[in-house]
This record gives sequence, structure tokens and C-alpha cells, in this order.
Amino acid sequence: LIIGADPSTGALTATSGNPFLKPATAWQFDATLEWYFARVGSLTFNAFYKSIDNFFYQAVTNRSVSNNGVTDTVNVRGPANFEGKGKIKGFEVAYQHTFDFLPGFLSGFGVNANYSFIESSGLPNTFLNTGSPVAVSTITPGNLPLEGLSKHNVNATVFYEKGPISLRAAYNWRSRFLLTAADVIFPYTSVFNDATGQLDASMFFSLTPNIKIGVQGVN
Repeated sequence: LIIGADPSTGALTATSGNPFLKPATAWQFDATLEWYFARVGSLTFNAFYKSIDNFFYQAVTNRSVSNNGVTDTVNVRGPANFEGKGKIKGFEVAYQHTFDFLPGFLSGFGVNANYSFIESSGLPNTFLNTGSPVAVSTITPGNLPLEGLSKHNVNATVFYEKGPISLRAAYNWRSRFLLTAADVIFPYTSVFNDATGQLDASMFFSLTPNIKIGVQGVN
């Protein structure tokens, strides 16, 4: 338990863990269509829906703290189980193909790509350290997306696997996502992470069946 004071009001505030957290549970429903059109080639579509109970979020509770015979009420921020339900729904499209039908060295090329669309809701609106909403929000209560989930996600990989040579380049991109429902300082607004992309690559050469050398670049 870390105790401090709000510089604007002088009220005692604290940040603490929560040993009474319950595990988050979910009912999950998935439907998948798969088409294998080649020896190493597939096109798949997956739709999903998840209903989540007891998911975690940052909450503020009032606790009494005694020190040297003096008891004060402290606003404590920390993880808690949300009493409502979280919902996640969306779909994913994935494509994988090794071009082994091409002549010569070209037969080592291949691609692997997927796109997912995710909609989530259930997180309560922004909260002040007092536990009250900041103001009348333009977002309907409970309609903030769940933390850490981007609506759009793209992954694409180009690879080459032939003989002792292994080459791979992968690009991953995700749209903005919620970091926390409320900042810890005024005006206590929701904090989102901007859209972000990452490019990674690797190159390996097998000297023997047991020895491989290579280089990797991670963004």
C-alpha cells in the first residue's frame, strides 16, 4: 500500500494491489470455416463471441487506515473485478500459402497473413479518484472498449525456406487501443495508445543439421 496526498485537495490517496481478486471467466462461442486448397495452402474464416465475467479494471475504493491512534479515510486505487459483463465479438480471416508449385528456387517462397476485427464493450466510464464520474460523458456507461484490445489487427509475413536458407520478414499493425479507463491526474480522461506497426526480419543459414547461423532485426 503506497499512500500519498492529492496536491489539489490534500486528501489522502493510495495505490494498492488486491488479494481478493476473483479469476475472470468467459463463455466463448466460435464458428470456423476452413478451405485447404493446396498441400501447404489454406484460407480460413473464424467468427467469435465472448461474454466475460469478473474482468479486471482499475477501481477506487474508500478504506480506513489507522496510524498512531489516528484513523483517516483513504481513496485507494487498484485492480478490482467489474460486476458487469464484458463482451467481445468479431472475426478473423487468415491466408497461408507456400508457392512450392513454382520452378526452381522460387518454390521456397510463401506468405502468411491474417486480419481480425474486434469489438468490445463493458468497461465503465472514466472515474475520478473519488470514485465519481468526471462529468456527463458522451460515451454511454459500459461502452468503453476493454483494455488492450484493438479494433483492427493485421499481421503479414513473407518467408523463404529452401535448403539451408531461411528468410523471413513480418509486419504487424494494430489500431489504437485503450490503456486505462481513467488517467490518475486531472482531467482524468481515458488514455488510448495510438495505432502502431512493427517490422521484424530474420535470415538464417544452416551449416550442418545441428549448426545454424543468422541475424535478426526486431523493431
